[in-house]
Amino acid sequence: MISMKKNKLKTSNKNYLKINLLYLALIISNIVFFIGLIEYHTKIGINIDLETIQDIASAIATICILGYVSGRLSKIKGLGESAIFGIMYSLIICVIGLMSTYFDTKVDVAMHFGPYLDMFGILCGVLIFVILATNLKSLKEVLDGKFTKKNQLICLIIFTMIGLFASYACVMINGTPANIRSLIVMISGLFGGPFVGIPVGIISGAYRLSLGGTTALASAISTVISGVVGSLIFIWNDKKFPKAVPAIILMFLFTGFEMLMVVILTPPDLSFPFIQNIYPIMIFASVSGMLLFSIVLKDRKEKMNPTIRDEEDKIKHLKNDLEEYSERIELLENEIEKLKKDKEKK
Repeated sequence: MISMKKNKLKTSNKNYLKINLLYLALIISNIVFFIGLIEYHTKIGINIDLETIQDIASAIATICILGYVSGRLSKIKGLGESAIFGIMYSLIICVIGLMSTYFDTKVDVAMHFGPYLDMFGILCGVLIFVILATNLKSLKEVLDGKFTKKNQLICLIIFTMIGLFASYACVMINGTPANIRSLIVMISGLFGGPFVGIPVGIISGAYRLSLGGTTALASAISTVISGVVGSLIFIWNDKKFPKAVPAIILMFLFTGFEMLMVVILTPPDLSFPFIQNIYPIMIFASVSGMLLFSIVLKDRKEKMNPTIRDEEDKIKHLKNDLEEYSERIELLENEIEKLKKDKEKK
């Protein structure tokens, strides 16, 4: 029994190391990407216009606010059945708040923030489809950790449909299309494992390649890789969808890797202007999309297993009671010390 536990612990540590090495590889790819971006702008001269700075700043600010909202989701979930809609409203309010807070009234809000709202609309549309799909028995089984050929096939069909839709539904930024295809493929791997993520990645990548264009090859390859990466994380994470924060960081880093693939497989005079147009909105879509999906997944799991929520509440109450008793014990100890000192004086 002890040897089995030790073997399980060793396997867990190895998987944890593998996940960290994968994250490290993605971090290095992001560093290489940013170095290349800096060198490119150094060669041509720093020529970043106000609109680009605003796009980057808005993406960073949005990520910060999304993080702020996600840290307070427990309060929003008190809304009950309407929790997910309360979350959506909060995120929309955050985006609108950015429009009026981070930039003055002289900025053309529609021009600078319209694409972000359009992308958010696509994310919400996909999210509604996911919510409906998670009512299916097959997806409920996958959520519960029960994998069969049938439910994996259904997951494959559903995520392939969403992946193809994500390739078709895009937001145009200065004539450059931005979409959430890699996000959907990554989620399919994290959710259903290699038998879902890799086929979805191959099908979505092949479809992107068939559409043609300067970045077709780079986009197709990165789409396939996103399915592989998501599947590996799934396997190394004991066949479970990762927690929200690691999943968001993963998607953030993979977006940078995706941009690096464009740089490597596309001429610099075409790749860097392409990246400059879509990178901010791709970051926004990746982070907010992964956050929303993580929220939906957690919400569904809690509805399927209400005892989990009850146990979490019990733990929370016990912690509060423990803190309260600790304070009382501390007060009593201080009182005892005081009485001892008074006694010694007498």
